[in-house]
Amino acid sequence: MSAASQPELKPGCAYRTRDLRRWSANPTRLARRLVQEGKLREAAHGLYYAPIPSKFGPAPASSEELLRAFLGGEPYLLTGPPYWNSLGLGSTAMFAVTLVYNTRRSGEFRLGGRRFLLRRVYFPEQPTAEWFIVDLLQHHDMAGAGLSELRAGLVATLRSGRWDRARLREMAETYGTKATLALVDEVLRESEYAV
Repeated sequence: MSAASQPELKPGCAYRTRDLRRWSANPTRLARRLVQEGKLREAAHGLYYAPIPSKFGPAPASSEELLRAFLGGEPYLLTGPPYWNSLGLGSTAMFAVTLVYNTRRSGEFRLGGRRFLLRRVYFPEQPTAEWFIVDLLQHHDMAGAGLSELRAGLVATLRSGRWDRARLREMAETYGTKATLALVDEVLRESEYAV
């Protein structure tokens, strides 16, 4: 391989084997060589990243960058306990995997030593806090939270004016199940009246 055809790899970027075709007719062999040279690290079969130099040694690519490459640029959304817990509705769950909604794949995958649970689910392009509330209500069992506890927290925060009531109803209608929509309607009615 000539010096002119040396790949220009950006630190922190993830690459599929097919992305290396612009530098070689045999991208698999090129990937193996770049891994041996330390210019790439293997994140999963056919997925690599260029490590980021740091004073503590080579750092991996971000989860977002690995997912971007793994899903071929298709839209995805990170959700789960970090987002649900921040709502302040009573959920305190922790997962060993990152929950990712996308339009392409389902299953559990290990990318760069991190575990991701991918689900093919309909989700908004720009999720709001109200969408995450609906997501939590639908996955309360995964969050280890009871519906009665979440309901009480939602009523209290709605009474304090924390959420957009119309947007919450819209998110439940668009992205929720019938049961979730019924629960949101009940909570909206209950939160209108002072205790």
